[in-house]
Amino acid sequence: MKTTYLKQFAVLLMAGAICSCSNDFEPVSEDAATSQDTTKVTTKAFLSLPISYTDESSFVNSLSSYGFLEPDDINLNRSGTKSGYNSVYGFNIPSANQVTGFKWNSGDESTEEWRPQGLTGFNWGGRKFLLATWYGVGPGTISGVYNQHKGVRIALVDITDMNNITYRHILLVQDKNNMSNSNLYRSTNSYDQLDLFCPVTIHAGGVAYSNNKIYVVDTKLGMRVFDIRKLIAVSGDSTKNRIGREADGTLKAFNYSYVLPQIGYYDIDNANPYSCISLGTGNDGEARLWTGQYLTPSDNQTPKIYGFALNSNGQINMGQTIQQLEPQDNATGNNGPVYRVQGVYRRGQASTSLVTTTGNSSYEGSTARLVRHYSGDGAGTRFRWPHGAEDLYYDSSTGYLWNLTEYETSKYGQDNRCVFAVRYSDYD
Repeated sequence: MKTTYLKQFAVLLMAGAICSCSNDFEPVSEDAATSQDTTKVTTKAFLSLPISYTDESSFVNSLSSYGFLEPDDINLNRSGTKSGYNSVYGFNIPSANQVTGFKWNSGDESTEEWRPQGLTGFNWGGRKFLLATWYGVGPGTISGVYNQHKGVRIALVDITDMNNITYRHILLVQDKNNMSNSNLYRSTNSYDQLDLFCPVTIHAGGVAYSNNKIYVVDTKLGMRVFDIRKLIAVSGDSTKNRIGREADGTLKAFNYSYVLPQIGYYDIDNANPYSCISLGTGNDGEARLWTGQYLTPSDNQTPKIYGFALNSNGQINMGQTIQQLEPQDNATGNNGPVYRVQGVYRRGQASTSLVTTTGNSSYEGSTARLVRHYSGDGAGTRFRWPHGAEDLYYDSSTGYLWNLTEYETSKYGQDNRCVFAVRYSDYD
């Protein structure tokens, strides 16, 4: 079922005051500091944003005979380690601001077939989980690598005990009928496509969790939606090349042991490209999904972040206005919009936006930054941030801001991938 809504939206903003910074910010000149105090940015109203949702629950329900599992039912077969997470390539968080983190196992640190992108988390059955998206790499990213046909996998990570980190990779799948829709499926290198379901061939640059639902951003489309209670165990595949339902009824997924089927998707016009997503709050403290755009100056567009209100079921509330903002970089770094956004978190009631950005000049071993911007201020504040930084996730139960880095060991001759947390209060 597909329902389309068209609304006229206006942005509600509150001005924020600049507070004192922790000692890891990137210095600005006196002139830049003056402009930060006096210049104000006018945020434009967002006039229209068509949104449609396609419900694919009938497809997911057709899989019920195979049995649905929940996160605490999954056998976590890999181990991460806290040791060395803060010594990977380009990790430059000051020691006073370091809280915790981990590295993947050696195979996942070094693999060139997958790169991690999105990060979120939730509590389940008395256990604390993180969830990271990884996309299949193709030759356009790394020469000679042809893994893009596998689409997206998620790493379900149990961090209840940071001295005993375990995780499992799970493949995302969608209705095979979506293969005929170029907005939902991208043809890649060949593999053995069977019946019933197919890969989710997107970049998966960000992921957010709300009320049992996982929202994965699709660069051009909007958001793919999954229900974490609909995990399914599948059979092994020694060829590692088959996906879907075999003639004998068994399910295959490139030799992964579990799949998570797509329950629906949001097609959102006029707001792409979607590079990241997180659960944050709007101006009145209401729950919102915030997405960010990865744009460069050559795109001749101003990067924006968008806040989509959620209802009590964790679904986008079509009747609520969508908040739009244009975070500003610091005066010496860019003196304008924040380009190359990789992660976003917004605390609307405090008028605070945090974004991770890459592709800057090298600073303390990294080209990434964390930029904090208060709505209405003419410039933000830059903080040093680890190289290869991606999606942000805020854990309200601990006050930790989580992030992850993406690059394989071969890129720099040493490990780069880690997942780490800092205290949000150190950057607000």
